[in-house]
Amino acid sequence: MKVTFNHLSLTLSIAVALLFFIFPAQSIEFVNNVVGLLLSTFDSFFLLVITSILLLCLLLIISPYGNIKLGNSSPEFSNLSWFSMLFAAGMGSGLIFWGVAEPVFHLKSPLNPNRDIITALSLTNFHWGLHAWGIYAFSGLIIAWFTYNKGRKMTISYTLTPKVGVLMRSVDVLAVFSILFGVSGTLANSIALIQTGLNSIFESIEFGLKFRIVLLLFIAIIFTLSSLSGLKKGVQLLSNFNVLLASVLLLIVILTVGVIPLLNLFLEEFIDYIFILPEVSFSINPENTEWSRSWTIIYLLWWVAWAPFTGLFIARISKGRTIREFLLGVIGVPTLLSMIWFVAFGGGSSIVNNYAQIQAVVMEDYTQGIFTFFTSFQYPILLSLLAIILLITFVITSADSAVYVTALLTEEESKANKMIWSLVMVGITLALIYENNVDLNKVVAIAGAIPFIFLLILQGISFVYSLIKANEDIRKK
Repeated sequence: MKVTFNHLSLTLSIAVALLFFIFPAQSIEFVNNVVGLLLSTFDSFFLLVITSILLLCLLLIISPYGNIKLGNSSPEFSNLSWFSMLFAAGMGSGLIFWGVAEPVFHLKSPLNPNRDIITALSLTNFHWGLHAWGIYAFSGLIIAWFTYNKGRKMTISYTLTPKVGVLMRSVDVLAVFSILFGVSGTLANSIALIQTGLNSIFESIEFGLKFRIVLLLFIAIIFTLSSLSGLKKGVQLLSNFNVLLASVLLLIVILTVGVIPLLNLFLEEFIDYIFILPEVSFSINPENTEWSRSWTIIYLLWWVAWAPFTGLFIARISKGRTIREFLLGVIGVPTLLSMIWFVAFGGGSSIVNNYAQIQAVVMEDYTQGIFTFFTSFQYPILLSLLAIILLITFVITSADSAVYVTALLTEEESKANKMIWSLVMVGITLALIYENNVDLNKVVAIAGAIPFIFLLILQGISFVYSLIKANEDIRKK
């Protein structure tokens, strides 16, 4: 039997998954130590690279290059389905997890000496807004350009060179590892939040490790079936459902907390966010180094960890759009929606009558925040169940998108191959839910991102050179 790149990728990935499954504590501790060392060494460099990526995207939007079309066909998906799929794949489950917890936690950030909710929201937006979606957009744009405009295969390696040998294919292995670690960390965190939510609803029932394992297996079955059904069936339908349910939950929160006070908060935090961007985007204050590493740098690298699959997935669904339309859609719309979400949940928590209780539980356990917030509403159990359902469907959408993209990267889109990749992802996640440590899950999620950020730099150089050369060729004609 001929050994293919897919076989090699699977062998290496299964070996890693087995290490995590057999030696969970030791494997996670090793990854944690390595990531900690790299963060302390390259933290400022990582920040500058990601800020530069955002600036390049903004430059392309206002430049004549923005008029260039990705491919020569009309868009495959409607704007609603397009926004739904890229948003659900990109960070939907994270908004449920951190919607209340992060703004509340940043009240005690060293960058927020006045303990002001507006500053706390601005810091949250820094982690979830333009920088995050700039990474996704940059990765997706590069893949879309080389696929639709240069006729290359839709993999990471083909964004660097038109002729890919064994050595260059190792780039796709790094991308696969980045996807596996990034999505597994998010899966583990989502399961922790679901467990907390059910514990808050059914206080007499103990939801422990066995429950987390059963829940993971249930989610795995659903996202595998969804991935097997194809992009235009499972993924698109789930994404549209996610956006509809998220809109209902968001509307309930806004109407209950109050439209006018939340609108005032939004306007204040929007202005403050714009003003703090220059201060936080280019350097790390030496006095706040530890906080910046454990929050800002880990967050930005988390988005980088998801970039191989989110970028490729976004590229896959964005054929026929101009570069300007692509960048405005991928960066602008999700950033605005994220800001609205955080002001409704995080800002709303500062308005409801149990604000002090919310602060106390968040400092003790991040996963308690949203469910404690709901206790101030008339129907807390109903809202908690809606949030749990939404969290499950969001994480299923992210996972099935990851399986779909991994199959594309390894150039083997058979159903059997997708099922095997699902099992590998489940193996790594099992180790994480056994430890059940939210902060460690974040660290493991970015483990695959650190080498990939250097690949993003190379991809960017390759893309800019190709774009300029293509424009010069057009002018000569």
